[in-house]
Amino acid sequence: MTGWTSLDAAGGAGMPQAPDARFEDARFEDSFRRWLLGAIGEPAGSWRAGVRALCFNVHPTTAGEHAVELIGAADCDPAAADWALDEVWLPSRARIALPGDVADADDGVLLVRRLVRAALADGFAGARLKRYPRIAVGHVDGALDVLWERTPI
Repeated sequence: MTGWTSLDAAGGAGMPQAPDARFEDARFEDSFRRWLLGAIGEPAGSWRAGVRALCFNVHPTTAGEHAVELIGAADCDPAAADWALDEVWLPSRARIALPGDVADADDGVLLVRRLVRAALADGFAGARLKRYPRIAVGHVDGALDVLWERTPI
């Protein structure tokens, strides 16, 4: 079991099996799961709202810390330089701070990429993410790595 579960009616949170102790805040994976399940469970985030791609953008915040922001983009052509800039949807809680031991944005992208891949591989979370034609991770002002795409788009 990967740790992804449905949202419970009482608390609205996914319950992970075990966090990854490699990070300073081992509870971050639990927080990420809750944040992601809550975001993709919001009705405004459905593919019917014009979202053609979900983009996980890692960016610096303050004092050397980093966060990841989830956006829904209307366009999803990775050949176009600014394909993810046409934001048509943000969840009510659009970003989550990354653990303090994430040294830079590159480390943040690696962490988020691993967590999103785990979500895509899970039957519950993956089914919800795969409602969108494309899922990408990257730097907020840089290239995005498409982790999953529906064929044909």
